[in-house]
Amino acid sequence: MSRQIILASRSPRRKRLLEQIGLKFEIRESEYKEDMTAKNDPYELAKFLALGKAQDVARHYDDAIVIGADTFTIFEGQHVGKPKDAEDAKRILKNFSGRSHEVVTGFAVVDTKSGEVINGYGKAESFFRELTDEEIDAYVATGEPLGMAGGYGFMDKGSVLMSEVKGDFYSIIGLPIGQVYLALKKMGVKFWEE
Repeated sequence: MSRQIILASRSPRRKRLLEQIGLKFEIRESEYKEDMTAKNDPYELAKFLALGKAQDVARHYDDAIVIGADTFTIFEGQHVGKPKDAEDAKRILKNFSGRSHEVVTGFAVVDTKSGEVINGYGKAESFFRELTDEEIDAYVATGEPLGMAGGYGFMDKGSVLMSEVKGDFYSIIGLPIGQVYLALKKMGVKFWEE
């Protein structure tokens, strides 16, 4: 009998990544309130927030495996979340133009039956090419940056802003899928079997 697996996120990108590896799962969005000041170290913060989201959803299940994640951008040592408005999005993108920034995604996989927890993170460095003001204005006008951490959609229109990525590509999308796969396998989840 296969275990019930829950994704503690409504992110369409995380959903797509889990579907891509053949995982059968349900979605229950976490109600966890993020505290971006909970940890000074950005990698520990990403893990902490992902675990908080997974545990918030896990409390509703006696026998399930819950996956939580949290993604944010780091630029010049500062967290960059979703832009507040169009002007904020333009400011963020101008800062990124011709430079690099880091994207970190923490993940947590919680087995509510055994109590086992696997908590980690993936990271990547994203390099932007030089952007013109006209490009930035036109991209922001699409509305896409407003719903994205760091002000751009890596798998959407924002993909044309970058020149290079180093590290875990999937962490930029929102889930270090290779690590999550290994965590699920360790917890006994079977993949690709009939």
